[in-house]
Amino acid sequence: MQKYTLAFIFNSILDKVLLMHKSRPASLAGKVNGLGGKLEGDEDLYECIMREVKEESDLDTKKDKWIYVGEKYAPNWHVATFCYVYEGDMSDAKSMEDQPVEWFDVRNLPENVMSNLTWIIPLCLDKIRNPDLGESRVTYKQ
Repeated sequence: MQKYTLAFIFNSILDKVLLMHKSRPASLAGKVNGLGGKLEGDEDLYECIMREVKEESDLDTKKDKWIYVGEKYAPNWHVATFCYVYEGDMSDAKSMEDQPVEWFDVRNLPENVMSNLTWIIPLCLDKIRNPDLGESRVTYKQ
């Protein structure tokens, strides 16, 4: 089973979320999704999400500031979802790859957003505002 991380980074007033315009894999091409990717070697989930965010947006993040939201499962994959409140200037986020990153209004997501982001982003915001909320578990059947 392939393991992935998925990040939703919010600005300090929680009205913008940093997302990526995907060109790969083919199943995500043309969609807008969170940042993240595959675990490499023996890295843990936090090391993976911090590495992926740095590679994709050039943002430096701190391990103790990441908020674990929960996990999504399917027969062939497992995705750990995290959120982060970025206190720096939003212009610090730069497109580092051929898949551009962009800040979007959390209440006006683009039409080509991955469909599950319409509930994952509010879930992340709930978790930020209410840290005592439990972790989410979602199972997709294929």
